[in-house]
Amino acid sequence: MKTHLPRMGKFTKRILILTTTLVLCIIQLSKYQDSDVISQVLSLEYVNSVDDWPYGIKFARYSTEKDSPVDWKWLKILDKLLIPGCNIVDIGANDGDTALILAVAAKGGTVVAFEMGPPIDMLRINKRLNPHLKIDIHNVAVSNKTGNVSYQTDCNGCNGGITTNTSSGYQVTSVRLYPFLLSHYSKEFINNICLIKIDAETHDSVILSDLDPQFRPPVIWVEWHRSYKFYDYENLILEDDNLCTPESANLFNISHHLGYQVFQPRQPLQRVEGCQNKYYEFDLLLLENRFVEKYVPHL
Repeated sequence: MKTHLPRMGKFTKRILILTTTLVLCIIQLSKYQDSDVISQVLSLEYVNSVDDWPYGIKFARYSTEKDSPVDWKWLKILDKLLIPGCNIVDIGANDGDTALILAVAAKGGTVVAFEMGPPIDMLRINKRLNPHLKIDIHNVAVSNKTGNVSYQTDCNGCNGGITTNTSSGYQVTSVRLYPFLLSHYSKEFINNICLIKIDAETHDSVILSDLDPQFRPPVIWVEWHRSYKFYDYENLILEDDNLCTPESANLFNISHHLGYQVFQPRQPLQRVEGCQNKYYEFDLLLLENRFVEKYVPHL
């Protein structure tokens, strides 16, 4: 027996046509708005280009920045480690080149991005270019004390951080990470933080050492700063490959004291054997002990 669907009345047809037209208009308007934003960004004298990245990302580059390839290893590794919808902290977000990738890795979660220096302007631009990604921006320095600190860069803002040189002329508010998060986010939000990424130009150990005992995200991504390999960095005198510099030893000791194991930042996961120069990695992946016991054997 055939089933006959009821005919649509004239009113229903009109509603359907109007609804379809409205949806098409919204899509077209969105395209125009995107194009308008990009035009506005490209009109800025310090912007060189707006690149198209995977996952619908638009990335604005400095006029002085070379067109360097994007390092997507972050996403490949974090896809195996993070729970979809978790939140991420990015300390030293710079212009957003990693914050955007972390926002994709969060799969619906929020990236809390900290940037203390002039790259904050480009970070805000890149957030505006990517409204589909959840990124909160805070223009403060993260350290082990509150107050004011000085910012210094040797490359016009491409990299920079806290300095003891108070004559640098650039003062920034300094905050401690966990108290700051408590004052800006709910406990539920904080408990859902699965990763802290720290790129603070040799200040990573200071930030790590100030982590509150109640705050132990399962994954921390830190920089093993190149200067730690040197006996005399100013004169570029390298330490012996079999020796561990005091700075490297401090970074590893703090990590272990906090309850983290040190891994190479690639698949398959392998522990870094020690802090000696011969084991040097540009980045280090710190995994919390309970996380290692539960998940690493299966990765």
